[in-house]
This record gives sequence, structure tokens and C-alpha cells, in this order.
Amino acid sequence: MTPTDTFAEFLEARGRNRFGLCMFVPAIMAPKANRLLNAAYRDIGDNLTVPMGRSNRDAKIAYWAGNYSSASFEHARDTIAAFENVPGAVMLITEAGVGASNAATLGLFENGRARQFEGFRLSFYSFSGEYLDVERIEHRSEEIDEFQDFGITLQSQMLSESSNAQLLLRTPWESIFQEIIKNPASLFHFRDDPRAFEEFIADTYRLDGYEVELTPSSNDGGVDVIASKSGFGAIKIFDQAKAYSEGRRVSANDVRAAYGVLSMAQDTSKVVITTTSEFAPGVYDEFARFMPTRLQLRHGQNLIEWLKHVGANLRGL
Repeated sequence: MTPTDTFAEFLEARGRNRFGLCMFVPAIMAPKANRLLNAAYRDIGDNLTVPMGRSNRDAKIAYWAGNYSSASFEHARDTIAAFENVPGAVMLITEAGVGASNAATLGLFENGRARQFEGFRLSFYSFSGEYLDVERIEHRSEEIDEFQDFGITLQSQMLSESSNAQLLLRTPWESIFQEIIKNPASLFHFRDDPRAFEEFIADTYRLDGYEVELTPSSNDGGVDVIASKSGFGAIKIFDQAKAYSEGRRVSANDVRAAYGVLSMAQDTSKVVITTTSEFAPGVYDEFARFMPTRLQLRHGQNLIEWLKHVGANLRGL
């Protein structure tokens, strides 16, 4: 049974026959996404018509988006199946009625898979603002925003119908990885976009063999990434990703707060604080009794070593 089938069973078990779909596709991937959606829906035309971007990005388009307030179960299932082949695609699945109005959330599709996402009431615009940090662009330029903030673009030959989705997903990580290895100071570029750092750390855990959940960009409860492994020796990690500039250090108060979050989560093994920078003097001495089994402090150089380990595994070295 595929992940799509498993999640379709979850939706079917909700006892509803109509759903809300809020769809967001990176602008560079929108043509491919529309072709896949046309094939899935057996229609023609553009299913992604809303330009979304960040207000501080000179009105460049980051995502093309679309919204269905009352989609059938088949429509929702087919959309998930199509989006499995669209790198970077995100979709919020709600009870029927979502749009400008709030609706109860049911599921979230991101990073090539769908999962349960219940307990919230969100609209198309509150989700895009809180989770993706984008808004509708009224007066846009014709430029599209880069796939990642490091200026990574996907080569045209990679956008063919025969492209491998996992290869496309890994390309941004590989490009950032190579840049960091070549110039470690490029880690500090993340200070301008902490969300991009959270996404990069989440991708690194995933490539390192973990099941990963990237929490919303706001109201995350002090946790940016949840990484877990099941089976014998199972582990669940809370990671706080701190994209700091050179010279700014993670304080003892920051570490105390992170450990406090861990103390409230009985099913979690340890908390990791990953930073581009360093930790303040005295932090290691104060928390030595918790390390490394309950607390891990990953400073910039530790992060680079981890990236090298993951990169070597990807190449089979």
C-alpha cells in the first residue's frame, strides 16, 4: 500500500465526502504541477492561479497557489497522488468550506508525503502566512523567487516528464551542502531566512534516515523539527534550529528553555539545539550532566561535520 493509499484511508474514515484543498507549488515547478493536475482531474486550464510571495522580496512570485473549498474524496486523493511528483509542493487539507473562511484542518501534504494535521482552524490565507510566510501578490513582477535563498535554480533538463522526483528534492540540499563545504562562512547566510535553515536541517535529518516533521513557522511550541526512528533503539528528537550571525551566541537561557520543552514531552528522547554559530561561555559546564543522552548542543563546526557524514552516506562512501 502506498503512502497515498494510507492517507486516503484516513480521509475516508473521517466520514466526510467533501474536503477543502489549499495548494501551493514553487513557481518554478508550477508548469509541471499543472500538467499533472490536468491529467489527474481530466481537465484543461490552470489549476494554480494565485501568485504568492513575500512582501520583502520585491513582489517576486514564490508559489502559484489554488484553492478548492468543496473537493470530492476522489479529487483530494488524485491531488495528493499528483503532488507526490512535484518537489516542494504543499497542500493543506481541511473540512469543506476553506478559502477566505477558516475550516478545521485534517491533513497536510509536504516533502512528498501526506500526514494527519488536526486540531487547528485555518483559512487559505492564514495558512499561507503562518506556515509558508507568503501572501497574495497584487502587483507582482514577472520574476519568480528562487527555489531556495542560496540562489539555487533547477536546470531545465531536470524538469522533463522523466525527471526523478527524489533527485529534484535533493538538488537544493546538495547545492547548499557543497556551498557550505566550500565556504563554511556561508552558513551565516541563513540568518536572513531562519525558516530556510529549519527546512535545511529537516532535510538533513531526513537524508540521515529519520522520519521528519517540520513544524509551522510560528506557534511551534519551541520545536522546529521533530525527527524520529522506530524499531529497536527507537529515538525521537526535538530540534531547535537557530540561524545566528557570526559572533551571536546561543545563551544559557535559550538552552534552559529548550530543555524545559523536553521535560514536558514524555515520549521524546532528547532535545538538540542546532546553530550556525556557537554557544555562550558556561553553557557546556551547566548542562554537562544532561549531555549527550538528553541534550545535544550542535554548533556550527559540529553541524558541518554532520553534513559531511550525511553527504558521504549519500555517495556511498
